[in-house]
Amino acid sequence: MGCGPSNEGGKLGSNGMNGSLSDPPPLPPTDPRLPLTARQKFSLEKSWKAVQRNAETVGSETLLRMFRMDPSVQDLFHDFKGKNEEELRGMFSFETQSTLMINVFDEVVEKLDDMDSVINLLQKTAEKHRQMGISADVLRKIEEPFMISLKNCLGDRYTEKIEEIYITFTKLVMDIMCQAIEDGS
Repeated sequence: MGCGPSNEGGKLGSNGMNGSLSDPPPLPPTDPRLPLTARQKFSLEKSWKAVQRNAETVGSETLLRMFRMDPSVQDLFHDFKGKNEEELRGMFSFETQSTLMINVFDEVVEKLDDMDSVINLLQKTAEKHRQMGISADVLRKIEEPFMISLKNCLGDRYTEKIEEIYITFTKLVMDIMCQAIEDGS
């Protein structure tokens, strides 16, 4: 008498156990150009869903924080020059720029299984920035504000492990883009 079928005759299930479940198979290895393990990639993709739900806020807060940290970066955007945060928040061009920025990260997360596509996307994005006169040094100024915005977005889900994953992920994105800017100049 019990809840499940009996295992008469002592036969084992396909997993070699008496009806109990075995551990799931290991995740397939990631592309060697992706500096994340399969488990870290999975964690990034899962946590990114919260970022996607708050993409507008993460994008705008990242840009605003970057402008606060280095006001000279704000001056590189003709429309934003001399505007305060309240004015920026009300500008369609600011909203568009913050959306474009977060969408690049979003597309990278979505394409992590295809590093050729990731590299191609980031090189094309870097070329657009280079043509606008954005140097690799200026581009790197987004790293810290982006990390702070992610931490604020994820709240108590932003653990040390998630922080390590996002640092590695952001460094990957910036390294590819900055290398493309430097190679193109």
